[in-house]
Amino acid sequence: MTRPNVTAPLALILVLLSVGGCGASSTTSAPSPLGRAFAAASSPPGAAAAPIGDPPPERHGAVPQSVTGKQDTPSAPAASPQAALLRYARLYTNWQAASLPTVERRLASLAVGAARLTAEQNAASSSAVAELTAHHVQNTGIVLAIAPGRGPASGQWIVVTQEQSTGTGPYAGLPPTLHVTLASTEHLNRGWVISGWTPRT
Repeated sequence: MTRPNVTAPLALILVLLSVGGCGASSTTSAPSPLGRAFAAASSPPGAAAAPIGDPPPERHGAVPQSVTGKQDTPSAPAASPQAALLRYARLYTNWQAASLPTVERRLASLAVGAARLTAEQNAASSSAVAELTAHHVQNTGIVLAIAPGRGPASGQWIVVTQEQSTGTGPYAGLPPTLHVTLASTEHLNRGWVISGWTPRT
């Protein structure tokens, strides 16, 4: 299997950012797998709303350190930021509907902070999974580029993937799409993990 080239000239990244939703032309109102709709969707970088059911002392990052220390222990930090991003992106883009909760739990195990919280919230939500499973939806993707961000994205990474979703009903015939994600990493004692994952297109 040919390993994708995950470093690309910044010019390519800027072009892809400038055409942001060009491949996401589907207008389906389908549920959002992994926190991203099939139609282009965006949210502020690093945004992760507090779950409605959280007790007040645990909202907005106010979970006691004794608890977060245990919850935010990734299973296998990577040797470099790029390796952490590549592993996360491959897992994020390759799934079958029935396995989405498992994929989300694996993503959570590779992350800390907002990225971990988002994955855990998605793993606990079953509303999207039921419809996606009923239509036999699956997604396959490859990583086209991973590059440091500049300008407004300075301090973050830009991850570009090409993905193909297939299924029945409203999911039939969806075109391949390019997706751009703003991501951040954090170095722990044993290596690098994902700390932010914000799909932009």
